[in-house]
Amino acid sequence: MAALKAGARLKDEATGVEAVVVRVTAESTLELRPGGPAALGKRYTCAVCEAQVLVAKAGAAEPVCHGEPMSLAQARPLPSSD
Repeated sequence: MAALKAGARLKDEATGVEAVVVRVTAESTLELRPGGPAALGKRYTCAVCEAQVLVAKAGAAEPVCHGEPMSLAQARPLPSSD
């Protein structure tokens, strides 16, 4: 398999789920695995290498890296306007 780059698309043929690679490192093993719900427009992050994917088509598949499901990325707090 060729090395992934930011902007590459991952697709699970069985479920139709698609994700766009946002951040990737040399040790990332990104893939989509049927099973969990992938929410449209949500960003998922790997706890090990901090790779990120953005779901472009939702469905019954989950983003996986290093053999473990990726977690939803938390939004950064906005600066105070005080």
